Amino acid sequence: MELDENSPIPLYYQLENIIRKKIEEGIYKVDDKIASERTLSEELNISRMTVSKAINNLVEDGVLYRKRGQGTFVSENKIEFFPGLKGFTEIIENKGMKPSSKVVSQNVIIPDRHLCEKLQISENQEVIFTQRLRLADNQIINLEKSYVPYYVCSKLLEVDLSVQSIYKVLNSEGHKPSTAEQEIQAIISDDELSKLLHINVNEPVLKRKRITYSKNIPIEYTISYYRGDIYTMVMTINS
Repeated sequence: MELDENSPIPLYYQLENIIRKKIEEGIYKVDDKIASERTLSEELNISRMTVSKAINNLVEDGVLYRKRGQGTFVSENKIEFFPGLKGFTEIIENKGMKPSSKVVSQNVIIPDRHLCEKLQISENQEVIFTQRLRLADNQIINLEKSYVPYYVCSKLLEVDLSVQSIYKVLNSEGHKPSTAEQEIQAIISDDELSKLLHINVNEPVLKRKRITYSKNIPIEYTISYYRGDIYTMVMTINS
């Protein structure tokens, strides 16, 4: 591990990049403890302040995490939260991970008034309700509750949604997602969520409500719960 004092790149940023590269190359693995700030300062012959700034930046970015009284460790690779109108399967595959699902329930329901408003349907129109646990590399990372009007895609009842993507099925039936409205809220997990997501009670969870449209027609309403220790929120803001 070497730093170039003659480089225009600040030393703290050089150190950040070195640590990131070691993680990417697998030299530092998830939950590995990295050297202390004092050790890094002595080995690299730089100030503790410089080392501290690099480590703090990596902690803020979620690359590293601290345990009080124990040191600094490598974080698990976080998944970008809601990057556009991509489905879960596509997001996970793009991360080089293997997506899978466990169907908790899948049936036809009669919607209440709230659901009718979201999907712009009448109270006597049936809805296909699917509840799934979503996994990446066999690790549970979110719980998804999906509501699709029966008239939009009755085929969903014939498909094995433990291996198929709802978005892909909707696409195949001529309902390509075009726009979406979503609401994101940070909540604390209760007993039920904790059991389903395999996390402790009172851990942070990101709750997302989303209405997906195809040609201005609502085709799906979802309520999803994402583990806060795995997901990170990424947004693009244009002027």
